[in-house]
Amino acid sequence: MKKLFSMLLTAAVLVSCLCLPVNAAGSDFKLPFELIPAKTVALSKVYDNHSTDAQFNFSMESDMIKFMQDCEDPDKKEQIFRQLGVEDMWISTQIDWAIDDKNDWHHTEYWDENDATHYFGIGNDEFGRSRLCEWDIVDLWLYPQSTNECWITRYAGNPADPEEERWNGTDYVDEENPANNAHRPGMKDVLKEGQYTIVQDEPGESHIEIDYNKHTLYARMRYYVVLRGSEKDRYLFSDWSDTAAYGKDAPKWTPPTAETLDAPEISDLFETGEEFNEYPIVGYTLTVPDKLNADLTEITARGGYISISTEARVKGNDEWKELQCDWDVKGGTLYSDILALDGEGKPLYKGTEIEFRARYFCQIRMNNNDEVIAEFNSRYSDVLTVTLENDYIPPVVVPPVDDPVDDVEPSKDVSEGSDASAVDKFITDKIKNDNDPKGSTFGTVRANASKVKNNAITVKWSKVKNAYQYFVYGNRCGKTNGAFNPYILIATTKKTSQTFKKILKEKIKKNTYYKFLVVAVSKKDKVISTSKTIHVATAGGKYTNPKSLTINSKIKKNKVSLKKGKSIALKAKAVKANKKLKVENHRKIKYESSDNKIATVSSSGKITAKKKGSCYVYAYALNGIYRQVKVTVK
Repeated sequence: MKKLFSMLLTAAVLVSCLCLPVNAAGSDFKLPFELIPAKTVALSKVYDNHSTDAQFNFSMESDMIKFMQDCEDPDKKEQIFRQLGVEDMWISTQIDWAIDDKNDWHHTEYWDENDATHYFGIGNDEFGRSRLCEWDIVDLWLYPQSTNECWITRYAGNPADPEEERWNGTDYVDEENPANNAHRPGMKDVLKEGQYTIVQDEPGESHIEIDYNKHTLYARMRYYVVLRGSEKDRYLFSDWSDTAAYGKDAPKWTPPTAETLDAPEISDLFETGEEFNEYPIVGYTLTVPDKLNADLTEITARGGYISISTEARVKGNDEWKELQCDWDVKGGTLYSDILALDGEGKPLYKGTEIEFRARYFCQIRMNNNDEVIAEFNSRYSDVLTVTLENDYIPPVVVPPVDDPVDDVEPSKDVSEGSDASAVDKFITDKIKNDNDPKGSTFGTVRANASKVKNNAITVKWSKVKNAYQYFVYGNRCGKTNGAFNPYILIATTKKTSQTFKKILKEKIKKNTYYKFLVVAVSKKDKVISTSKTIHVATAGGKYTNPKSLTINSKIKKNKVSLKKGKSIALKAKAVKANKKLKVENHRKIKYESSDNKIATVSSSGKITAKKKGSCYVYAYALNGIYRQVKVTVK
């Protein structure tokens, strides 16, 4: 097979623990990060001023980001949890809201830890009944990045429908013991008269609108940590953040300009010892001051972004060259590859001095629409210098008269044990559609599109046992000139994620669907597993992606026990990241069992127990977002 390039395997140092308790429930337990609320929060509208939808953005501290990144590696995660004395541990978020009165918050006792929490999760009472209204957010999935976002105060239900539980709420009736009766609040229970207007769409259909020229929306957040040990779950909560506002009484935000956006604060440039295409990879420390984090939060809340770009040159040269690098703005260590600074194919020798600089690119939008009101670069950072400690000599590439790869017979599928060269040939030459290739599976690689912007897509996957490297293939979905766009090998890496801004030389475009495949390969150049195809739409247009899956309420804590021969329906449904945009149906929700001898799952999600043991059943959407259910057969 053609020699494929290798990439940096991030060698993040394991998080240092402040203490090593025997039991996570002990009073002396301390987290490996500071549990504080976001220092910066921001609110913006998503659509017109009368709708209820808003976007809430909030910052995350570097030590919390690092902990989450370390836990993405199963081996590191296991060691961290062993040191902390917990079986499992994760970070989540609660977002509270108020209208017109910033003290009229909707936080109740059901948002906190109580006896029901240990068995049914936050938001439920001691009988497992939800006691939250439709706009309450008590458990939000997070990404390890400087700014996270969430749409809040969304659909309130149909006031014209007397059976609409979102609007009217739910009455829980216990005929044997009326003292246990309860009510789950509907939106009409929590919104005050005069705060909203009911708009009739058609007979039997209506929705509410809020005019933020007359009203003000407030929001706040807090982080919490779930500790799972041998006994009950334990919950640790931060304080509440400052309040963000949008509408009539919201303070005016002044966006940065090219003159006021400071240059990146970079330091500690070092040679990692890793290579990309036979050239060095360097790392550096980025410091993100509070003011920049505040601007970043406000800008991303409105649909814009700030990214970082890096340049390098051999000391003494006049020309700076742009590098491939980490581009998300986040405090900590970022990495860049130093490619061909003296010309394509020319070596870089030990003792060569490399100069390095960075700057920010900022795009500012007005409230999540397509109107870009400003685009500019910051000033450059100070120039850092590193002296190479190794020789980097790219191989001389002479195009062969008869490329031996062309003689490789393509495989008939992408299944386990196939020769990687033959599978490469099959994927790039023989796949003539956008469907899942024969022999692909979901549960091993679990590829998904974890982050999407107008011009960039981040693809993530699980660390596969015995995998030496991963081949990533991609292209635009659909056809060009009547033929399906073929898969192109776009990365070979030892990482478990990569951000793509280009497919070869073509930049990623907004409002466009892209497809990806990830192949895990062993040191012996054999395929371990090939992912299902993931289809993902970039932002900036009429398309959106699933952000999560909901499953049958009978399945608690993603676990189910069945007797042999018994069945249960998984019934997964996709929740769109943007309710008012559409998802192209490249593939419906699919299901897969990790061991069909123990339990099978049908195309509609019916799980059937076969023999004693345990396995996992996966429900996954077209962009790879999934839910995993542990099935135990007794």
